[in-house]
Amino acid sequence: MVYVPGDYKVICDQCGFERLSSECRMTWDNWFVCADTCWEAKHEQFKPPKPLGEKQSVPVLRDEDSYNMVDLDAGGAVDDETLEVTPTPTVAEDGYFLTPETYITGDDL
Repeated sequence: MVYVPGDYKVICDQCGFERLSSECRMTWDNWFVCADTCWEAKHEQFKPPKPLGEKQSVPVLRDEDSYNMVDLDAGGAVDDETLEVTPTPTVAEDGYFLTPETYITGDDL
């Protein structure tokens, strides 16, 4: 090895040979290795994937008031001219819903 001003001797982290610091390179995982024999580029598998751009906007934008959704199975009628809904009150008689008159006892559970 020839003396080079400002250069110093290092030991390669991979092979263990003594080299000058100008003959070595730092790897992606912070190893100081020989530039000609031990250094390898970072493999594509260790690089994070590039995020792909995606459309953030909605293609068709409507107000919520423009939807006229009516659940006719729950009861009610729709006026065809004004599209107004007149709901019919329903009473739970099938025993599925609890009314203020009903209560649960220990035998029901």
